[in-house]
Amino acid sequence: MIELLNKNHAKLAKTLFYSADKYMGVDLNVSSFMDKDAEFLSIAYTNFCDTYLSDLNNFKAYGNVEDGKINAYIAFYESNDAPEWFGTQIRSHDKRLIPSVLDKVMEHNEANGRFKFYSMFNMKYAKSFRRFAFSKYNSERYGSYEEFIVPAKTKCIYTMPWQILYNRTLVPVDTIVRCTFLKNEYRIIPIAGSL
Repeated sequence: MIELLNKNHAKLAKTLFYSADKYMGVDLNVSSFMDKDAEFLSIAYTNFCDTYLSDLNNFKAYGNVEDGKINAYIAFYESNDAPEWFGTQIRSHDKRLIPSVLDKVMEHNEANGRFKFYSMFNMKYAKSFRRFAFSKYNSERYGSYEEFIVPAKTKCIYTMPWQILYNRTLVPVDTIVRCTFLKNEYRIIPIAGSL
């Protein structure tokens, strides 16, 4: 069952972090995102709980929850500055579960008038994302284009992606940011005026 995650799901999410040996395709034993003394996965888990499971207005996560554990989740940030969202994290014990979770995240954001999103990938694996993450239904409805590249160990020059997608971290691999958008024929344009 796909659920909006909250603080009650914190313990259920632990195995998705502590059973990982890679992050963004990088072996954590060989090329760490931080000092060798730091417990990267512990920090990542704590940050996930503090950000996505703590009832913050703009940070949310949906997950596949079955048999007392979270088998897959997608976390995202809903922008107040533009009708867009940022896909920030994907974790899974089984990649086949990702499309149904992504469908729910897209449904949530479409219902709130957000028809495009940005995501960041290790360039080495960026082409495979759509194949494994999108359902046939949403693959037809959504288009995409590559927005920009950030070379390994450099700071993204754009404020929102730097803060939200990169979490103000110098990533040790080349990355690419992609814009994915709902095609016009599937949109019902929302009213965005107020007094």
